[in-house]
Amino acid sequence: MYGHAFSLLLHGAPELVREGVEYGDHSAPDRPHLLTVGMAGYTGNGIIGQPSLGTPAKGKAILDSLSRSAAAHLALLEETR
Repeated sequence: MYGHAFSLLLHGAPELVREGVEYGDHSAPDRPHLLTVGMAGYTGNGIIGQPSLGTPAKGKAILDSLSRSAAAHLALLEETR
């Protein structure tokens, strides 16, 4: 993850972001037991990825893109009804 989820959070609910989290980059590229041991098995601070790359503007762009994509799929489904 390269700040995508963090960007969405910064855009949609910035009040939920703890101060300093944007400096908490933590690499854990190989997480074969994530579902078994959870995040704590790979990170002490709850972060895996690079929140330092996240911005509210990127979050808005991601959400806009997802919305356009969903709208196109819904329109196609409507056409085939």
